[in-house]
Amino acid sequence: MSPSTAPVRPTVSALRLGTWCAFALAAGLLAIWLWSRYCRFPSVPWNDMRLAPTIALAQGWPVYPTAHDGTVSTWMYGPLPVLFFWPASWASTAADAIMIAAGMNMALTLVPIALVCFAWPAADHGTDTWLGRALAFLLCLAVWPELHYSVLFSDNLAVACGLVGNLLLVRARGQTGLWLAALIATAAVACKQICLGIPLAQVIWLGVTIGPREALRHAGRCVVAGTVIAVAAIAIFGAPGLWHTLVAVPGRLGWAPDVAQRLRAVAPELLLHAGLPAFVMVAGRRAFSQPRLLLPALAWICTLPLGLAGMMKVGGWTNSIHSFVLWTPAVLATLFTTSAPDTRRWTAYFTAAIAAAALTCGRVLHESDLTLRPQTSEYHVAAQLAARQHHAVWFPVHPLVTLYSDHRYYHDEDGMYARFKAGMPISPAHAATQLPPGLRAIVFRNDWSDWGIARRMMPAQTQDTVIGNWTLRIGVAAAAPP
Repeated sequence: MSPSTAPVRPTVSALRLGTWCAFALAAGLLAIWLWSRYCRFPSVPWNDMRLAPTIALAQGWPVYPTAHDGTVSTWMYGPLPVLFFWPASWASTAADAIMIAAGMNMALTLVPIALVCFAWPAADHGTDTWLGRALAFLLCLAVWPELHYSVLFSDNLAVACGLVGNLLLVRARGQTGLWLAALIATAAVACKQICLGIPLAQVIWLGVTIGPREALRHAGRCVVAGTVIAVAAIAIFGAPGLWHTLVAVPGRLGWAPDVAQRLRAVAPELLLHAGLPAFVMVAGRRAFSQPRLLLPALAWICTLPLGLAGMMKVGGWTNSIHSFVLWTPAVLATLFTTSAPDTRRWTAYFTAAIAAAALTCGRVLHESDLTLRPQTSEYHVAAQLAARQHHAVWFPVHPLVTLYSDHRYYHDEDGMYARFKAGMPISPAHAATQLPPGLRAIVFRNDWSDWGIARRMMPAQTQDTVIGNWTLRIGVAAAAPP
């Protein structure tokens, strides 16, 4: 081949320049996109319903109902997220509370990923550079599932506990580190019931890397940590409500009525969550036998079965699959701290920066309404509506509004629907105890679909009044849910 026709290979200096340019572009696009997720947070009613238990608890209301008493809500998860979002209760308005929660929810993703990417042990004799770890962090943010940024899930704190717990374990040099790793990993189960795979992966990892005796010791640490957490939860929330909400109701929820349809709907996410890591681990099985990569591999394996089961239940979705998000930061941090010749290393850096920029650019361009101002205006309108008629209006999917206007914790419609689907509908008497005592109007959000339960509780003759993005259905007498 003549010199004129030989392929031109980029020099290391050209790769450096390209990497930094792509890095700056990706970082800028990510900042814009993440800010838009923060601004969008108040417009998602799920966030209102899931923050409400924290505000209610701060006001002195019980947040884990029994079958016959208490406020029925969408919250059927562990108590730790309820306590974690406590600073939101310091806000003086529902709009301020939801924005505090938005920031805390964002931090639940950004901080643990950063800790893992910048503190995960580098490969032996590797090239441990700040840029490599920063690229791992950037790429994690670019591929992270969007829902974790914009929706308040109990899964978000559970994943954070899993990431930090595994980081503590892989860096542990004594008993204190091992106990902290066990405590934080076990705390993930107190966020969401399906997270048993997180402490299980730690036990298996210690069994493989050190021996069965150390695995048994760690299992004991997890049992002790779980016992302490359970006792504290019972003391704060009460055993009957915890059992009914965390075990009895979820245990009665069936599988998705159309399994094939559910699988088709989640197929793209499933390829990312399950297909990509499986392919990488099979292709690089020798590397994943090393301790630093074995732990995220075991976390992926141990959490996948219950995650898939949670996804296929009534109301389930891909947020229940924790495998990919527990796997990715440690794997990328290891990849970008592995020793390689300069040209190969900078080629990997350049490829990662381009990939992060392309993925984030796609997200920005795909967004039909890239909002850059916090969407709290509808909360201000709702607060005015509630203030005009204290203890007389019910927001079925926005309990935060009346928690601030009435200082009462009313049922939310998703919680009532979940009990109905579980074959455990609440009685008329129970329904009436946690609805506005002078109920005259039910307020619906115009751009959000509901479950129809509140509508069927209204008499035939009603008058609708539209105010902004809200519809007041007036002339309502509370009736028994269907």
